Amino acid sequence: MSTVKSLRLPDSLLRAVRHLARRERLDESTAIRKLIGMGATGYAVGLYREGKATLREAAELAEATPREMIEILLDHGVRGNVTVDRQRKAIQFILSKS
Repeated sequence: MSTVKSLRLPDSLLRAVRHLARRERLDESTAIRKLIGMGATGYAVGLYREGKATLREAAELAEATPREMIEILLDHGVRGNVTVDRQRKAIQFILSKS
């Protein structure tokens, strides 16, 4: 589903939109959507990095699967927030229930 939104772009953003549109041979609307998507992904990475979003939440914001989000996070230099100790405790818990 998509929604139409009217917005005013400052000249600096419009230059970026036009640059992307020319470089990738896109129409300006597609270039705007692409840049907004990139911004949403960056926002999701930042939230995850700060511990303000789970992997699932970050993936939803970035419109990615959790597996894809892990790759995106790694590309941005963000390591997972699960420690070896937490993994060990999870495994011990699962084994104790068997």
